[in-house]
Amino acid sequence: MTQDVRQEPAAETGPAAGSGWLLAMTSLAAVLMTLDITVVNVALPEVAADLDAGLTGLQWVVNAYTLAFAALLLPAGALSDRIGRRSMFLTGVAVFTAASAGCGAAPGVGTLIACRAVQGLGGAMVMSTALALIAGAYESRRRQSAIGMFSAAGGVAAALGPLVGGAVVEGLDWRWIFYLNLPVGVLILVGTVLRVPGDRTGQLPRPEGRFDLGGLLLAAGALLGLNYGLVTGPEDGWTSASALLPLVAGALLVAAFTAWEVKRRDAAMFDVRLLRVPSFTGAIVLSFVCRVVSFGVLPYLILWLSGMLGYSPLGTGLRLLAMTAFIMLVAPFSGLFLKLMPTRGVMALGTGITAVGLLTMARVGPDDSWLVMLPGLVLLGIGGAIAFPPLMGIAVGVVPPERAGMASGMTNTFFPLGTAAGVAAFGAVFSTRIDNDLDDARLAALNVPEGMRQQVRDAVAAGQFGQLERALPTAAREPVLDAARSALTGGLATICLAAAVVSLLAALASWTLIRDRDQLTAKEPADAPA
Repeated sequence: MTQDVRQEPAAETGPAAGSGWLLAMTSLAAVLMTLDITVVNVALPEVAADLDAGLTGLQWVVNAYTLAFAALLLPAGALSDRIGRRSMFLTGVAVFTAASAGCGAAPGVGTLIACRAVQGLGGAMVMSTALALIAGAYESRRRQSAIGMFSAAGGVAAALGPLVGGAVVEGLDWRWIFYLNLPVGVLILVGTVLRVPGDRTGQLPRPEGRFDLGGLLLAAGALLGLNYGLVTGPEDGWTSASALLPLVAGALLVAAFTAWEVKRRDAAMFDVRLLRVPSFTGAIVLSFVCRVVSFGVLPYLILWLSGMLGYSPLGTGLRLLAMTAFIMLVAPFSGLFLKLMPTRGVMALGTGITAVGLLTMARVGPDDSWLVMLPGLVLLGIGGAIAFPPLMGIAVGVVPPERAGMASGMTNTFFPLGTAAGVAAFGAVFSTRIDNDLDDARLAALNVPEGMRQQVRDAVAAGQFGQLERALPTAAREPVLDAARSALTGGLATICLAAAVVSLLAALASWTLIRDRDQLTAKEPADAPA
């Protein structure tokens, strides 16, 4: 039996008291949490040099935040329904701020990675509750406008992250990208305590059953296992126990998590029945893939700009404005595309433009300047600005209204997860290409001593060309540097080509899965068409 979930618009009343302050504090929090996803990328070469970190360590500096954020977003949102969203929001900001202080003071890469994971915990607590707080303070069109402002704040922060990071690292030190979070975090805490009233969570019906602790543990274990295997595979070998066992364990935990959530039905943290709505599945897939091909490529593009071409952090950020500026310029007009063509057409257009941009970037060679990337960066910005904005609307528009919060949380989870998976997967491709191009036979022919060959490969993969130049014997320096440039650009070109193929598949998935009629015929998950 199906159920028509369309409803007459409710009479719109004014926003709740303190809603302006609420929107300001949640939007500022969105800027802070989102900025820390991208701002670190520009500082990776400096982190590597200061803390003597290799490629695996640098990947985990990025992944620790995004993985913890992705793994804990859903359970944090579910827990906030029980203890209060404002309380969860404040706790999350406090945790994030304290962890930022730890990141800034980190004496080694291990401490930095641990504090980045705690930052991810705080970010999950904040971002899982911010939209729910806004939804409770606004109604109807005002709610949509408020959510749009909140989303725009996060989008601008993501776009400006490389530039902000470059300016801070060049003007101060990489540690200040974390220290500057402290006054902003304190401002959010004080503003929320003094100006934002408590939410009505206690007056709402409590979720059925106990908190899904089993789902939390299974999901976190699955994500950690898969990601750890992807990161260690290129370093230790894909058949090594350190890579193979986590990958197998992660895959088994994914199956166990799915079975567990099916059994819990209405009390599940992740209602898998929603995946029976094709457009919802499409939104999940595209949320993941769009982050894989955009933020997954970014760290390696930065290694090329800063490590090989030698641009300063600020210079790197300024060149990436070719992409981020077009995100900000085109995103406000995303609604116009939805008026001119069906949603699946808009998504296919955005991901298709992204694929073309990545294909142009795959032409990069060892003698090229950064201008070879300029057309591709512009197309990446335009494609992302077209594709990203409709995603959340697709997810919440095809499920019953009472499940819109879960739909939002599920979709949000796959944004940071896509970033983590992209960084890990493309890191595997990058390392493999460099190892193949600079194998022992090639380095031996270039008169590199046997004891230095792995050091050469590691330095190229981390973009540490200055360190490599100083370490090489004079007779071998120029030939080895030429081979290193060729290997790094070959790795970057391979990544861009792989990402272009994924983007083309995403365009096909958009056209196949996204159906405008799902917006009008959304059913209860149990009754939805297969």
